[in-house]
Amino acid sequence: MIKRDTLINFIYETIGDELLQLAAQRDELANGAQILGGEDVEKVALGVSLHEDFLKEAIQAGANFCIFHHGLDVRTYKSRYPTYSQKRLKLIFQNHLTIMGFHFALDVHPKIGNNAVIIRELGAKRGEPLFEGYGYTAKFSKPQDAKRLSEKCSKLFEHDIFAVFSGPKKVTTIGVVSGAAKPYVQHLAEMEAKGVELFISGETSESVPNKMKEAGINYFACGHYATEVFGVQELGKVIKSHFGDRLEVEFIDIPNPI
Repeated sequence: MIKRDTLINFIYETIGDELLQLAAQRDELANGAQILGGEDVEKVALGVSLHEDFLKEAIQAGANFCIFHHGLDVRTYKSRYPTYSQKRLKLIFQNHLTIMGFHFALDVHPKIGNNAVIIRELGAKRGEPLFEGYGYTAKFSKPQDAKRLSEKCSKLFEHDIFAVFSGPKKVTTIGVVSGAAKPYVQHLAEMEAKGVELFISGETSESVPNKMKEAGINYFACGHYATEVFGVQELGKVIKSHFGDRLEVEFIDIPNPI
């Protein structure tokens, strides 16, 4: 068991003041503690997104401290809490849960962020920022076969890959932006300028495949949820390594096909 505030302070130190300040400027979503629960913590539950099913599983597992990539959605309509918010808040307050969310921070962290881990697992070296800093370019030391990379991504993300093979058959420079990351015109211009030969993201939309094809860039849409499981798990590993047997840490996986 450890004290709640000790854990919160350690997490802030792990993320880093500079990145937290940048997140506060750049991101409307949570990047820090949202609700404070019980003062003593024995178990931490990690997840991609806060919703009713996750909270129920976390409570059943004995956790009272939850860390998410997508934290609590506190938006209201004309000061009215929608039904989904009421259900989530009821579970949180009835069970004295501490809630932390790290949206921007767990996408862009240079070591434990979603994009940094994806790049590392694919065997590339992280390069310059992409998509207003939400992702990165990366380079392979040797050109990689695009079709084999799609197979590697399918295994890494445990998800079907929507692939558009419209660029070089062998690629050296890739762009990685986890989550939705549907490229708009400014992002396509940025990728062209930075020599991206393959773009890896989570979601797509009707117009994007043809734009990527015409830009001559390979494109893999690998799933929003599937590309954002990494950062929160890496944070959990750091927490467990530091606190050891004093704290239990569990990633609760509730897959979303989107």
